[in-house]
Amino acid sequence: MITRLKISSSATGLVSNHYTALGRKFTPNILLRNALMLSMSNGDKYNNETMNYNGSEFQMSTLLGSDSEIYKLLLDEFYKKKLDDEEFRSVLIFHFEQGLKNKEFKSLFSH
Repeated sequence: MITRLKISSSATGLVSNHYTALGRKFTPNILLRNALMLSMSNGDKYNNETMNYNGSEFQMSTLLGSDSEIYKLLLDEFYKKKLDDEEFRSVLIFHFEQGLKNKEFKSLFSH
């Protein structure tokens, strides 16, 4: 079970930009959870791309909260297989980055 996760340097920059643009109302972990779900809802799929692990580091308990097992099960179902720890790590980083890059991301918080 993963206890810590480093996101990509690109995602780190995007989180910082969104955090500032949204008036610092939402913590990075909340931004990343929403990015994950936006990416999945758009049907983005990780295809074994090499992921960059050079960004900010998070405790999994902070990043996904008490629902971390639910997120894992959602991703297992989304990919139609039980992801091992390394796959889970790469898939999370991929979806965080895809969701943060999405033009619709900021609109999730405008209601």
